Amino acid sequence: MCGISAIIQYRSDLPIRKVLERMNNKMAHRGPDADGQFINENIGLGHRRLSIIDTEKSANQPMLSSNKNWVIAFNGEIYNYVELKANELQGVHFQTESDTEVILELFNKYGTEAISKLKGMFAFVLHHIPSNETFVVRDRYGMKPLYYSIQKLGCLVASELRALLASDLVPRKFNRSALEEYIETQTVCAPNTLIEKVQLLEAGHYLHFKRNEISKHCYYRLLSDTSYELSDKKTAQDLLRSSMKESVEQHMRADVPFGAFLSGGIDSSLLVGLMSEVRSEKINTFQISFEEEAFDERKYAQLVAKKFSTNHHEINLSATEFLKDIPAAIAAIDFPSGDGPNTYAVSKAAKEAGITVAISGLGGDELFAGYPVFQYMNSIEKSFALKLSYPLRKSVSLLLSSFSSNRSLRKKAELLGLRQVDLAHAFPLVRKVWNANELLTRKTKHFEIEQNYKFIFEKNAPLLNRISAAEIESYMQHVLLRDSDQMSMAHSLEIRVPFLDHNVVELATHLSNDLKYPTSPKKFLTETFADIFPDEVVNRKKMGFTLPWSVWMKNELKEFTESGFQELYNQEVVNEKVLKNAWSKFLMGSEEKSFISFWHLSVLGHWMKNNKINFEQ
Repeated sequence: MCGISAIIQYRSDLPIRKVLERMNNKMAHRGPDADGQFINENIGLGHRRLSIIDTEKSANQPMLSSNKNWVIAFNGEIYNYVELKANELQGVHFQTESDTEVILELFNKYGTEAISKLKGMFAFVLHHIPSNETFVVRDRYGMKPLYYSIQKLGCLVASELRALLASDLVPRKFNRSALEEYIETQTVCAPNTLIEKVQLLEAGHYLHFKRNEISKHCYYRLLSDTSYELSDKKTAQDLLRSSMKESVEQHMRADVPFGAFLSGGIDSSLLVGLMSEVRSEKINTFQISFEEEAFDERKYAQLVAKKFSTNHHEINLSATEFLKDIPAAIAAIDFPSGDGPNTYAVSKAAKEAGITVAISGLGGDELFAGYPVFQYMNSIEKSFALKLSYPLRKSVSLLLSSFSSNRSLRKKAELLGLRQVDLAHAFPLVRKVWNANELLTRKTKHFEIEQNYKFIFEKNAPLLNRISAAEIESYMQHVLLRDSDQMSMAHSLEIRVPFLDHNVVELATHLSNDLKYPTSPKKFLTETFADIFPDEVVNRKKMGFTLPWSVWMKNELKEFTESGFQELYNQEVVNEKVLKNAWSKFLMGSEEKSFISFWHLSVLGHWMKNNKINFEQ
């Protein structure tokens, strides 16, 4: 896990070394162990290293291939690097024990075909010196961020938006065309960002620079192959057991101390169980507990920790204690959203306990139908009411909206009011937290988010697999994974997610509906690994890894939340009267809007102030 920066095809009068230094320095938290640069006629690469595999200086980056034809700046981990060396690169004389060198030698042998052979989380810039070609590559599911900005002075690339801004070549100007999407969904999906002229490279894509030409290529996307469906239970279970065990074993490859986040839920409990099977030594586990009993999961985590004899760490978190960390957590945010500080808290504790790598259960809900959205979308497809004429549906929608402040009913009203009712249009409503036109000071260009899901929902695949793909390509990629990366890297901690091994993902997104959701969420997963789970964990009510925001924001965090709003008022980003009115209702106990509707707005305000982002009308 590292931070990378690059300037490609830059103008000759650019002070490239100083620019790379500014970009690298801004990402020092991502890589405190080493700092390096490579510069030649058409490429400048920068790297900040967090040493995980092969901690020797010889494995520092940027790294040259053995024949000196290739140079790379790489962020991430290649989990199958041992197998690649043995099966694909026999006879190659390696200078290091690193996974970085494996990428270089694979490209030297296979060119861009090498990308599909990589198993892991990765973002890298790779330059072929003889042909002056450059490749900018991002992993299949967007686990590692990679931003770029095409300027007259050259193309700048970095692991963080802050690094691009630190170059002083990218204006700190808010991208107003992305505001509506952020307000409604608490994030912005690739390739858009909140900064003008900065893009996020899409997951499963790479850029190719050759002779002053730039082309973008997609090498992977979910549901590209719908030619088969797994419907035999025993076959599917055998495949899942073997692929999950292999994934966990490969994710535990590290030359530094590692542990696991343990909430006491199904996903993290399964991973801890599999980790204990793979390794004989005690596993370090970490769990957050709260004073607010409704949010406290410690008894379930303790059951799992006891069963597998882990070295268990409980992090007792109160609002007062958390408030002390809030400014630092918000300052660590590179790209704002409605999530994040919970990961900041547990990452801080893990790092303080001497851990450099942590295993996370992220991805289990998306793959095995753990969220209510799976039932919700299934009911939409079968709904008789949605097949009624638009005028009739609209009338019912207006009636529901007028007489109810209940969030659930208002969601149904919005669904009924859609002019075009199909899965691609219905899915974005699941996580919609505002109608942007309510809150904006002036109307912006409408974004058609449903276009993002047409590819998925028009596929001839089981419905539940299409929902999995939509969840992975939206909320998981652009909130959960992005926040996990930036909050953990604030503490120079690497988070790994074994559920997102692409063999596991492909298997889970080819299950039949009956296997994936026979009677209840994640039943296929719990039945497959029944020997691992304590009964209490399987039968417990789902809580999710969250903080008691709705309680804290009305009390200890009220002032801090409002200070974020103030920046939005100062720059006239939102309608002050509308937001203040909604916030007042929330404070008085109204359930019309949840805490999520407000927290992501406060975070946006703090982010704009911290990064000096200018919102021009």
